[in-house]
Amino acid sequence: MMSSKDKPKKKPPKDSMTLLPCFYFVELPIVASSMVSLYFLELTDLLQPAQVGFRCHDRALSMPFVDGGDELIPLLMLLSLAFAGPAASIMMGEGLVYCMQSRLKIRPGAEGSINAGGCNFNSFLRRTVRFVGVHVFGLCATALVTDVIQLATGYHAPFYLTVCKPNYTLPGVSCDKNPYITRDICSGQDQHAILSARKTFPSQHATLSAFAAVYISMYFNSTISDSTKLLKPVLVFAFAIAAALTGLTQITQYRSHPIDVYVGFLIGAGIAAYLAFHAVGNFKSSEDAGPRPALPPQKDALRALTQRGHDSVYHKGHASESNDELSAPRTWTG
Repeated sequence: MMSSKDKPKKKPPKDSMTLLPCFYFVELPIVASSMVSLYFLELTDLLQPAQVGFRCHDRALSMPFVDGGDELIPLLMLLSLAFAGPAASIMMGEGLVYCMQSRLKIRPGAEGSINAGGCNFNSFLRRTVRFVGVHVFGLCATALVTDVIQLATGYHAPFYLTVCKPNYTLPGVSCDKNPYITRDICSGQDQHAILSARKTFPSQHATLSAFAAVYISMYFNSTISDSTKLLKPVLVFAFAIAAALTGLTQITQYRSHPIDVYVGFLIGAGIAAYLAFHAVGNFKSSEDAGPRPALPPQKDALRALTQRGHDSVYHKGHASESNDELSAPRTWTG
């Protein structure tokens, strides 16, 4: 039976005066404003993409059009999966870590509780809110960056001419004299499809899926112990393959060009890596990021061995000198 000295000691809670003010007045408004901006860019026609020309009867822009309802991975499904999958994984992982730290002896680098505003926030709640909150902000930021680039470039999707149905008989339009058309000569009735066909670079499916995959993969690499040889690679490969398949479906269904998907992967992965390293400290606890005491300088093993040899020779020399000395002659008395 464990004595009172052997029982694990819990860390005393710390007091924080900036935890709740920073959350309510800095972090929460930033996430809310990014969501509002995303709403206006995605669900309204407030901003129009740049007008870009095209060549007459361009076969690269005349691919079949797959309606949003017939997509293998619609945008709303992608947003749900990109949020729910990593968020659920983070909650489960933090729950397991908290349970293990509660039952076992708390490590020196484990986070303790914090008192703020009269409430006690344990490490599970704070880490979960921090990691999931940065994940939500990262998804919104990735979608915003993608929308801004799409509006600025205005590149056409492979199905643009299919939904645009350009009227080449309009006055001033001649494919023989000038095969590159810069005017808006679309006669198609589906304005939503035409608008989506003018926003293809980079692929939003690729950016969002790459962000979710890289972010949660870095969480797995930082949190899961190396003692589990296969769990970490299986989880990382599962999310990576899911992201790759998401981008591949955009190419096979002629929703995006290959270059749109490749650039989208780079943008999403770059944003995820930046937030993982600089916003959440590579998912390390705050105690791990603090200054550590300097280690004592290590002794040179070769120098210590040489010094020991010199000392042994020195002591032997003194012993031989003391033995070789002549003792004083003894006098015998009769």
